Amino acid sequence: MLETIRNLGRITELAMVLVRHGFADLVERLGLPFSRGTGARSGGEQLASRYSVYARLRMVAEQMGPTFVKLGQLLSQRPDLLPKEFILELSKLRDQVTPLPFSDIKTQVERSLDRPLGEVFSQFDEKCLASASLAQVHRAVRADDGREVAVKVRKPGIVRTIEADMELLSVLARLADKEIEAAASYALPDLIREMDRTLRQELDFSLEARHMRTAQNQLFPDSRVFIPEPHLDLTQPEVLTMTLVKGRPLDQAGLSPAEGRQLSQELVRLMMEQVLLRGFFHGDPHPGNLLVTRDPQGRPRLAVLDWGLVGRLSDDDRYLLCDLLMATLQRDAKAVVKAWIDMGVVPRGQSDTSLDLDVAALLEMVSGPQGEPMATAKLILEMMEIMRQHRLRVPMQYALADKALLEMEGVARSLDPKFRPIEAARPYVWRLYLERWRPDTMARRLLTNLSDTLHLLQNLPRRLESLLSQLEKGEMALQLKHEGLVPLTRALQEGASRVTVGLIVAALIVGSSMIITTGVEPKLFGLPALGVVGYVISGVIGLWLVWSIIRSRGGRF
Repeated sequence: MLETIRNLGRITELAMVLVRHGFADLVERLGLPFSRGTGARSGGEQLASRYSVYARLRMVAEQMGPTFVKLGQLLSQRPDLLPKEFILELSKLRDQVTPLPFSDIKTQVERSLDRPLGEVFSQFDEKCLASASLAQVHRAVRADDGREVAVKVRKPGIVRTIEADMELLSVLARLADKEIEAAASYALPDLIREMDRTLRQELDFSLEARHMRTAQNQLFPDSRVFIPEPHLDLTQPEVLTMTLVKGRPLDQAGLSPAEGRQLSQELVRLMMEQVLLRGFFHGDPHPGNLLVTRDPQGRPRLAVLDWGLVGRLSDDDRYLLCDLLMATLQRDAKAVVKAWIDMGVVPRGQSDTSLDLDVAALLEMVSGPQGEPMATAKLILEMMEIMRQHRLRVPMQYALADKALLEMEGVARSLDPKFRPIEAARPYVWRLYLERWRPDTMARRLLTNLSDTLHLLQNLPRRLESLLSQLEKGEMALQLKHEGLVPLTRALQEGASRVTVGLIVAALIVGSSMIITTGVEPKLFGLPALGVVGYVISGVIGLWLVWSIIRSRGGRF
């Protein structure tokens, strides 16, 4: 399988990085090529004695470069799959890298816009404002109207690098899924495909510009949130030109308590509106994507940057999320599990009493000591931990919404230490609940269902005709599969094989005994040689059969 990868050197590099970080056993189990000198292995063992396995995996991602860093950041959004300790380590991954030379950036901009740089921009700072693994941002001034802009440029060659690394990760995921039993529960190949799709979206800056436009159109008129305006005439998949934001990070903005409380409310309003009422939301509202700016009157505004990763929830998704939130607020464990079933988290028909008990125990903590409500972030993380322990998978759209709300709560608390998330979320949950039962919403859903029903009735005669035709021709087959019978079938096959081997041993013994009585030549130890050989073979096979039976019974005969 490894031979199909184009860049074998990258495999060797990954193998050596893993060995140097104490994962030599994993490399050997996956069959990756690496130098077997003792230096790297001993260094890895020393590192393993000082750091946890999760910290060392983070170090591996940092050393392997942009694809692995981005993958780690995306995985940090899946607390339903990974332990809390691993999520904490992955959240430490920083996307700050050494910027590329200006000549490379200039060539990329000119190639993308198909014009000389000086013809498009009267100024273009050679020093970048920010540099990440996928792109870097430069300040510029438009040549036609003199407006200051920020130009986000995709790094040359990054697409080929990511494609090669994702190919490698895809092969490794299939290997791990096959060779490592514990990896099967993570469905690694599906997870890598999901991450690959997300990465490709982030690499398309024209798509990010459309996301920014959509978010701007959804802002409420009195909002204190600012989203940069994309300049679509100077935007391509490799280059995004947008309004330059002059602001400060949250921890350097010098906000008064009242201003912090106001911006906290604005952020909560934005994210709750987007997630619950719009179904379109910023997927990663962490502090690095937020700046505090001032309007002409000196009042603070919150600028929300980096719209490459967004989440979408259909109307049905939002209503199911509402069911979950209402059940949580009412501390109804059975309703929570039912909502999970409807959301596709719990397979239909699965009955797990321990899951109900775990959810009930968690909901008892919603109101903590002295009536203090549990933090929403802690509640979501604990729910995700229950899902992980029961090997449940959250659909991507819900996982991204959970992560966005977690990030929102953390930022809101940093702006306003008195922030109470449950009280802040309650009015939006009720608005969504009432929206679901509004006459216009119900009429729209009724029309949709009616249309589906009419379509089914319209095609019903043709389908019945096809069904009857198959019955007449004897072409209809009924296939039944019962997964619970697989262990029984395997046990019957093993038992039949042992009986067959036992019959062969018995036949050898009988045949050898008959040969011994004939006294035919040649002889061995005074007995016919053919009979002696038959006894030896039957004895070896018999001992092997007894040993295999004892081993299968765990050492008991």
